[in-house]
Amino acid sequence: MTSTEQQAIRPRPKRVEVRARIVAAAQEAFLRDGYQRANIGDIAAAAGFSKGAVYSNFGGKADLFAAVINADTSSLANAVLTSSQRLVAAVRDPAAIDALAADVADAVVAESPALTMLTEFRSLAAGDAELAAVYSKLRVEQRRTLLADLQRRTAGTGADLSEASAALIISLIQSLAGEHAVAPDAMPTDLIKSIIRVAMKGILQ
Repeated sequence: MTSTEQQAIRPRPKRVEVRARIVAAAQEAFLRDGYQRANIGDIAAAAGFSKGAVYSNFGGKADLFAAVINADTSSLANAVLTSSQRLVAAVRDPAAIDALAADVADAVVAESPALTMLTEFRSLAAGDAELAAVYSKLRVEQRRTLLADLQRRTAGTGADLSEASAALIISLIQSLAGEHAVAPDAMPTDLIKSIIRVAMKGILQ
């Protein structure tokens, strides 16, 4: 069977797989080259698709960047929401908050290089209306998604969680990630844990 024939019978990847491969390739490109220097054609080639596949799935580089940041932020948010039982316990139990803070701090350190991309994007958005619109939508979606999850998991516990609570968590996590990535000696893991512990205690109790 020729390669042309093999390609003809090879099933087309599902949309979710296409998007996942493009996001993974984009994350590598943005980390390596930065937002401005990253090239859509190179990202498409690395993912194994055409530029058209990128544009049909994400619209453009700004929306693709938002998808990458959402994926990275979701992994951090999952550290907060890993255990529903522990999250509920943390409303009243300081020891549970300590464990929660340790998990979130470890995730912050692991994801800090990726989240520094947001700093560049935010700076560019300050002078670009299109990027500013994407950035604004990204931030609103992030905090509303996190708030919905937090409220669902702490329902019936008496925790009074608001959009401000979710915004504080996201902003704190991303700020700490940026500080650690640039100056890990000035923002070590133990200090990150202490900061998150104080913040989570204030939010949950």
